[in-house]
Amino acid sequence: MAIVTLCPQCHTGFTVLPEHLSRADGWVRCGRCAHVFAVDQHLYEMDDPRPVQEFIQPLSRPTLKRRSDPPVRNIQSRMWLWLLPVLATVLLIQVTLLQRHWLAARVPELRPALRWLCQPLACVVQSLKDPEQVSMESSSFKRLADNRFAFEGVVRNPGDAELATPSLELSLTSHGQVSLRKVIGAQQLGLPDSLPARRTITFSFDFSLDPALSAEIDGFKALLFYP
Repeated sequence: MAIVTLCPQCHTGFTVLPEHLSRADGWVRCGRCAHVFAVDQHLYEMDDPRPVQEFIQPLSRPTLKRRSDPPVRNIQSRMWLWLLPVLATVLLIQVTLLQRHWLAARVPELRPALRWLCQPLACVVQSLKDPEQVSMESSSFKRLADNRFAFEGVVRNPGDAELATPSLELSLTSHGQVSLRKVIGAQQLGLPDSLPARRTITFSFDFSLDPALSAEIDGFKALLFYP
């Protein structure tokens, strides 16, 4: 009767030597299929006097891998496949919010969506202010009565982006000197809050002055500006 061990994978029998049990805590590699296993867990008594094969050199350390553990690289790959769309979406939202004024000016239809994105962050969507693109195409100033005057102007936005409506600084002069300076906002001019791209808008308003001052008014200067 002999003591042998059987490879649990290919069922090949091998003789058991003391060195197989003493080195590497009894871990060995099958000389036929290269499967690694523990000798003392697969011992059998053999009545057949036929010799059995011998092991190759016992292992210096166990090299078994648990089949149930998924490869780390595969887990990382799946995580990146899930994270990439999320990161791309977050980046897109950040860029959109940073450029919200520019986007709203060039694509006004996006303004409601941009305002909706701003709600959780308490940010606002403002019209662009570009004094180089806004011009006063024409203006006129006339006296309606002794102390009443009327002003009319034409504002033009020749650019490709919607712009915030500027305010008007109207300086009334007497003998070439500024006697009175008035600042009128867009709402007082009857203009919308923003000027559409490539559009011209006409506005007019009238006002009254102190009779003592109005008698001296003989000219004006008009300037569009952003406060």
